[in-house]
Amino acid sequence: MSRLILIFGTQGAGKTTLLSGIKSAKVLNMGDEMLAMYSKKFGIKDRDQMRAKSLEDYSYMIDARHEILDKAAKLDGVVVVDTHPTVKKGDAYEMGLSFRDLDALKGKTEAIIYIDASSPEIMARREKERSVRKREKDTEEIINLHRDINLSAVSIFSMHLEAPIYIVENHDGKLAEARNRIEQIIGNTK
Repeated sequence: MSRLILIFGTQGAGKTTLLSGIKSAKVLNMGDEMLAMYSKKFGIKDRDQMRAKSLEDYSYMIDARHEILDKAAKLDGVVVVDTHPTVKKGDAYEMGLSFRDLDALKGKTEAIIYIDASSPEIMARREKERSVRKREKDTEEIINLHRDINLSAVSIFSMHLEAPIYIVENHDGKLAEARNRIEQIIGNTK
């Protein structure tokens, strides 16, 4: 049985980069897992296509997400689930986890880590990815709003799961410090 740690953050905060160097836990990237499922079922090749398809077939997205979380809960050892608390789609914000998902994780989740960075850092990181990702170009004000909505969602998740929230700042040039803090949190939940 796994001991789960959920890691959330706004797109561009650096979750995946931070987690690429984590040695003390298995890392399950929700986006990668969902893309594999969408690719197999619909022939989708990238996350941007997947995001558009999830709007068309919302029930499949919910079922896929639940299946992935169920898989994570059945793994042995410490498992870190890398995902987003909300996903911005146009002017709407879609929750990253449903109450059904949270019910499946209750009693198995030991901590929630929210990765944060300043809005200018997030904007700059997203700009670097523009050749690979087809994201909307958000203003600093919109990114701040998204960060606020994300923290609100994470607070709800924390209450439902009865798990503490740790906030890890991932500022430019401070990757090693942020990664060490994540390792420390993982170590303290053992």
